Amino acid sequence: MSRPFLAVNMAMTLDGKVCRPDGKWYGLSSRNDKRRMDQIRSEADALILGKNSLLNDDPVTHLRYVESEKEPRAIILLRTGTLPSDRKVFHFSKVKPLLFCTFKNESQVRSELSEFAEIIPLQGEDLDPEIILKELETRGHSKILLEGGPRLNDSFFRQGLVDRLYLTIVPFFIGQVGLPSITGGESAYFNFDKADWKLVSSEQIEQEVFLIYDKQKNPEVQ
Repeated sequence: MSRPFLAVNMAMTLDGKVCRPDGKWYGLSSRNDKRRMDQIRSEADALILGKNSLLNDDPVTHLRYVESEKEPRAIILLRTGTLPSDRKVFHFSKVKPLLFCTFKNESQVRSELSEFAEIIPLQGEDLDPEIILKELETRGHSKILLEGGPRLNDSFFRQGLVDRLYLTIVPFFIGQVGLPSITGGESAYFNFDKADWKLVSSEQIEQEVFLIYDKQKNPEVQ
């Protein structure tokens, strides 16, 4: 069954951490990484963001380092609760963000964010990644970029929905045990040691390494 192409974009330290001890990422990426991030974003038509990323880092989601006539539409996933309306994504996006929530938190989300986002409630207490991609496809989005945290990434990796990984290695060791990695859940992925990810690009700029891995199409791997 066809679905949109989905890529994950993440940066991690040399010891595999994707956030500082306080849960944020500030100061660990260079201007080169920010420029590369904008280039990747400019090639997508939708940008999925998670609640924790927006709360902890309040990222700039509009393009600043590359020239482009359009930028990917911000897609926000809110399984529970809501977000402060002062987040940058609500005020600097060229197109009003599309926000998926559940019936459980729809009332709260509409009362606080209806002015700032197009709101789409979905059935159930969770937001199923496959349904999200189908909804985006019906709205004409065919190339999706995911910039979420480990839990959100995990939900897409676990269902085999990720086609590409953009990975930046930054030159720091944090060392603290228990900090999250790119993805992770309570159990290992089925056939994790058989999945075939192919390194298709590797580039060093100053002290950072930029990698691209593509998932190989193998009908035996779920």
